[in-house]
Amino acid sequence: MSAPTAPPALRRLILRLFSRKYGLQLHASAISFIVDTLDEHGLLEDEAVWQDSIEALAKGVVEDLGRGEGTSSIVTRTALERVYESLLVADTAASATQIERLQNDITSRDPLTYGEKADPHRFFHVVDSFKMPKVVFDERRKVFEKTSQAPKLLPPATSKPAYLLERLNIVKSAVLRNENFLPPLAVGSGKDRDAFMKLTSTTNLLGRQGQRFLLFGLLCTTSDGRYALEDADGVVGLDLEDTIPGEGIFTEGSMVLVEGEFTQEERIHVFAIGHPPSEPRKQARLLCNQVDFLGTGSMSLKEESAMKIHEESHSDLAFVFISDLHLDHPKTLSSFRSMLQGYLDADFIPFAFVLCGSFLENSKTGKGDVISRYQDAFSNLGDVLSAFPSIIAASHFVFVPSPSDPFSSPTLPRSALSSAISSKLFARLNRPSLASVKVEDHIHFTSNPARLRYFGQDIVVFREDLMGKMLRNTIRLKEEAREVDLKKYLVSTILDQAHLCPLPQQARPVLWDYDHTLRLYPMPTALVLADTFDRFELTYEGCHVFNPSRFKGNHFGWTTYYPASGKAERSELPH
Repeated sequence: MSAPTAPPALRRLILRLFSRKYGLQLHASAISFIVDTLDEHGLLEDEAVWQDSIEALAKGVVEDLGRGEGTSSIVTRTALERVYESLLVADTAASATQIERLQNDITSRDPLTYGEKADPHRFFHVVDSFKMPKVVFDERRKVFEKTSQAPKLLPPATSKPAYLLERLNIVKSAVLRNENFLPPLAVGSGKDRDAFMKLTSTTNLLGRQGQRFLLFGLLCTTSDGRYALEDADGVVGLDLEDTIPGEGIFTEGSMVLVEGEFTQEERIHVFAIGHPPSEPRKQARLLCNQVDFLGTGSMSLKEESAMKIHEESHSDLAFVFISDLHLDHPKTLSSFRSMLQGYLDADFIPFAFVLCGSFLENSKTGKGDVISRYQDAFSNLGDVLSAFPSIIAASHFVFVPSPSDPFSSPTLPRSALSSAISSKLFARLNRPSLASVKVEDHIHFTSNPARLRYFGQDIVVFREDLMGKMLRNTIRLKEEAREVDLKKYLVSTILDQAHLCPLPQQARPVLWDYDHTLRLYPMPTALVLADTFDRFELTYEGCHVFNPSRFKGNHFGWTTYYPASGKAERSELPH
């Protein structure tokens, strides 16, 4: 179908409003977006609505520029799409208010019949870690702000202490906002004053031997191999022999609270060690309401609430998460084909399939070089997918690599699979049956970790054998911890630390300038820990966390996540 042609009067009006009234320059793609949008709503011939519609878009662009979301007065199609999405959100919020006022009259109606039901594809973004803006925390002003310096793969040596200090300051600021750490005058008196916990800096210990203190800092080791606590002011040695650990997994590289006595040896004889209290997403969002952490545009809490209405309107929309999809195993491909056929037969097509590596059962063994084996594997996957054109047209397929997929490095984050591999899949999907589908918009090769933005939800996907790494590097763990507790301990540790991998560099190195991509602050809506450990799911401080299970063995299983309800369920092929 050919693109609609703009009537001359419409083109003149667009240029007059954008250029003369608001001082904006229009890219050709922006004009075509306005024409396409008016045509989509059947308004291309209705001159009465042109001015209000166009002016609303222009004002939205100006507001975005005022919030720092744009740096150029040249308006592109992308900029207008963002404004259009915001207008849909505002329309939804207004509709919701109207529904509340007329509740007695419309209890049997769909709330969104009063506003426009948003297309979820417009509000879905796959965010690669290497494309996330670098947002830093200003410890003095207690705010997040976007830095003008782009992160580097090989930064100067000063970046190493800087990223650790920033991580410490972010968590410490959340600790100090916790009600248990607020000064007595803020929380009352009497028993509240007795319950108040005051942090002490390492610089305030000198000459105070025999006294008891509560400190917060980075759990590390000194050059002599002994444990220590480091904060922004210095380092103090730790004696952990009689320590009683709290809940969670304690490793070197964690930010911890320690309570103990400062000894004559100028060490802290630790009585208790615990993780910092986490800060729920809603509270954190109040403090950084307009910060764009993902690069998809900032979203206020009001807009996020309106987005929730759209999420609920798509109550049956689902995401499928699979881990260890071994494409070189014939049974895996046949099982994956059966899964797709099952969805097709049930007339229920998931909105997205998030497929995590490893994509070969063993990339270090087998005939032929690794790249050619991966190319063959993705070519075979392309053959399977091309048999389901209706699923390709309706769904997104997101590929997240594992640490063992090429070209893997020991550092986090790791980049997406190379084009030498992904191009083989695209080539197989170049079929006549998919001629009407823009396949590039539905197939996403991304980094590990990756972020999915769906309406107002922030979903983090991390493919890492994290449980094993954390347990191998454990310093302290409750003696009564059972396997059922380990899952909870892993989740609480990661979210309390506000970081995906709170381990020392020697255990899991991190690219210093990209540490912000592993940050879990504000807390995400959902966290997918794709691990070789047993499948689990639980909710911690409002964040739904699950391990989707491995797609192998006698039970080819996966996890289905429903954003509208925030719940996940186990699925598997019949056997």
